[in-house]
Amino acid sequence: MNIISLKKKINPNQKIILFGAGRLGKLALNALQANGLDVYAFYDSSEYKQGEEVCNTKILDLNELSALEKTSIIFITNNYISYVQNFLRKLGFKNIYDCIHLFDEIKKIKINQNLNEYDINSIDREISFHKSAIDKSKIENDESLHLKCIDIVVTEKCSMKCKDCSNLMQYYERPQNSDLNLMFETLDKFMSCLDSLYEFRVLGGDPFMNKELHKTIEKLKEYKNAQNIVVYTNATIIPKNENFECLKDDKITIEITNYGKDLSRKHDELVELLNLNKIKYRSRPPGDWNACGTLKFYERSEKELQRVFDNCCMSDVTTMMDGILFRCPFAANATKLKAVPYVENEVINLNHDITDKDNLKKKIKNFNNNKKPLTACSYCGGRDYSSEIIKPAIQTKKPLEYIKIEK
Repeated sequence: MNIISLKKKINPNQKIILFGAGRLGKLALNALQANGLDVYAFYDSSEYKQGEEVCNTKILDLNELSALEKTSIIFITNNYISYVQNFLRKLGFKNIYDCIHLFDEIKKIKINQNLNEYDINSIDREISFHKSAIDKSKIENDESLHLKCIDIVVTEKCSMKCKDCSNLMQYYERPQNSDLNLMFETLDKFMSCLDSLYEFRVLGGDPFMNKELHKTIEKLKEYKNAQNIVVYTNATIIPKNENFECLKDDKITIEITNYGKDLSRKHDELVELLNLNKIKYRSRPPGDWNACGTLKFYERSEKELQRVFDNCCMSDVTTMMDGILFRCPFAANATKLKAVPYVENEVINLNHDITDKDNLKKKIKNFNNNKKPLTACSYCGGRDYSSEIIKPAIQTKKPLEYIKIEK
């Protein structure tokens, strides 16, 4: 719904609610307030946010949301479109909208001070990612295959050793770079099935630990059905030679997590170099970390496991590691570390001799749309905002120990 339609539709007794109190929520609030429309409240599934305020606007808890008039107008200001739609319909709400037309207003207004520099620099990407999520939710029942993103793991090596790393780098005793031949062969199979991909997320460890990173970047550039390539780094390494030259492309953005001068010691130098060469980047602090990097088994009921999966910020991210598609980076690394069982029906093994592209396309589509908890969810502390919050980037001097499964 756009602003003009909303002004015609809304009556004085209707409340406007924003479902999601993150960057998208702030953008939607900006657009509505700039056009003279009051937002009654946010709702956010993050229990620790509930009862707080964002931009002088209250964040409701579930009981308060449920008690609202069912004629309330609710904008989904996150990227879990289908899940939120179903959740709100079960509560009896009918006026449920995404934000894509609302965000058409963003370019026409002055963004206020409720957004920090990272938020402002990320506006275009946030809006594009939201549109991709909307497109995915609309086409889940047709034969095309559109994905928001896939993690491409290029190395297990990291220049830091965070004891609570959610990607479990702290457990690797002998970290290795990924096998490029295997990666490229299975990537070709995967990408041949996709109608479009919004974003490759190039991860490690730290990708710049891999001296052959440029080969992966050049390969990813070749895929015409992929829009963006994002390389994640902790700003401890300045890429050189081919690993730097390959970054000079409009498709590429460097995503920097700035852990401060003691850890991200090359941050300022890296930012200066990227600016000098007009390479796109974003830099932000680590923010809150969840206690999801501890490998142990959690006794959870089926209902609890479903909650962990539904609220996970990574439940919609596919990860490719060693030619196998996993539903999230935790599952990928925990399986490789033999900390959780390898479950055949929870992955797609592209190493197999798969010649039927149509069948593989259906498998990937079903795999990506599956909303059931993973075996790995029983070993994860949870990656929703109701999970325990811990101090980020505490370093360990040696790999952590954990219990390996027997098979």
